[in-house]
This record gives sequence, C-alpha cells and structure tokens, in this order.
Amino acid sequence: GETCVGNTGAVYKVKGDFKGRVATGLASTATGVAPGAPVSASGPEQAVPDYSGGYVVLSNLGGTTESRAALGPDAGTLGTLFRTRDGKVLADLTDHETRLNPDGGEVHANPWRFTRSGSSYLVTDAGANTVVRAHRDGTTSTEYVVPTNATPQRVAESVPTGIVTGHDGTVYVADMSGTVAGSARIWKKAPGEQPEVLVTGLTNLVDLALDCSGNLYALSFTQGFQAGPPKPGLISKIDLETKQVTDIPTGDQLQQPTGLAVGPRGQLYVTNKSNGTDGELVRVRY
Repeated sequence: GETCVGNTGAVYKVKGDFKGRVATGLASTATGVAPGAPVSASGPEQAVPDYSGGYVVLSNLGGTTESRAALGPDAGTLGTLFRTRDGKVLADLTDHETRLNPDGGEVHANPWRFTRSGSSYLVTDAGANTVVRAHRDGTTSTEYVVPTNATPQRVAESVPTGIVTGHDGTVYVADMSGTVAGSARIWKKAPGEQPEVLVTGLTNLVDLALDCSGNLYALSFTQGFQAGPPKPGLISKIDLETKQVTDIPTGDQLQQPTGLAVGPRGQLYVTNKSNGTDGELVRVRY
C-alpha cells in the first residue's frame, strides 16, 4: 500500500496525576492496509528528558535515505536521533546505514533504542544489525556489528533491539534473533572489553531495563508466533551475578508489548498493545 507521513507523533508523559502529551507535531508514517486491519505506524520510538529542555527522541523508519526522501521534507527526522526543543538532528542513523552498510546485508535502517554512554549515545539499529555511536558533534561510527545467530532451525539475523548502560559503564544489548523461540540473546560489553553473550534461551526480545539493585529485565514481544494471533509477551528478570533467568507472572495480559522501564521503587512499566490504536501503559506489580 501507499505510505504516508504525518506530523502526528508525540511524547506522552505520566507523572503523578498528570497524564498528557508534552511534545507534539513529530513525524510518523503509516502504510495503507486493508479495511479493518490494524494500523502499523513508525516514528517516535523512545524519549528521554533533555537537560536543556524538551526531549531527546529516537525515531524508527524501516528504510533508506532514498525511501525517506520520497516521503518529502516532513520525514526529515525519521530514522534519526533528534531533540524536540529545536528539531535539531543529533545523529542520522538512516544515513549511517545507507552509506556504510556495516553488516554487508540488505541496506535497511530501523533504529530502535538508545542509551547514554559517556558524552555520547549508543543506538541499536534493528534493521542494520548494528550498534552505532552517536557523537556530540553529530557524526556517527559503528560501535560493533552484532553477529548472526545460528540456531538448529536456521541462521537468523541478530536484530539488536533493547540497550541499557549500567552504573559501571557496562552496556547490555538485546538480540531478537528472528522469530525462533528460545534463540534470543543478551550481550554484555564491559568497558575496554569485547562483547560477549550474557544469556540466551529467550524469545523475541524488544527492550531491556535495569533497576537500582543491578537486576536486568528483558521484555519479549511474544513468547512465540503461531497460526493466529501471537502468544502473550513476557518479562524476564536476569540476575547479573548468577545469570539466572526468572519469568515474572503477568497473567498473559501483555499483548505485543514494545517498551519497558523501571521506576524508582522497582515498579515495572510496559507499553502494551503496540499494534493498532489501543495502545496502553501498564504497571506490573510482582
């Protein structure tokens, strides 16, 4: 179908009794679908407060600089890291993938998550299978290419998604590894060391979060694909010392979740029902 761009993206804030949009007019796209089918949009994917006001936002895309240009000037921030207070692009991940194609595969940028790393940002590109460093001067460099994953069923692209930085500077990266159940991995990269697999055996990971005690949480988009709707999503808790994985009961209420965060008292927040127009923010108590 036809893909259209619109300035309908936003940042939604929940704090105490306040609930509402605090940044609007951000670029997003949607592709025409059959009548009655769920709308699947691309656009603002993650936001963090900007110390100087407004927010730093990562937008996904699923394309190249050519496909973005075809959408017109309103699509300029798609596939970039930018700030809302003046619209300045801090890093163009789509340009990085289109020019360099670090993994040597299909040229396809789909930035997914970012984390602060020193004075710069690290960004996962699920389409490019890379982790990219966004420098303060607006330039980008390839931090590392996440290797493909050979499973008994097939060889799958890595598809890096969630990324978080610990207090000691260690970076953790979720690796979706296609849709094969049990094939997703979490990578650990300590300062000055090469990335290594921390845990595997997970499924369809889309985000990561750390709590104040140093526990790592991983969010699965679905526990598996099948004929009909995907299975419910899942939150897993990983002990970074023992590498033990514990599933957190959610009563199968997570349906195609995409975002995960931990509150100051250990509360878990999930953006749920991401496909369609019934999205919601839920709190998980356990």
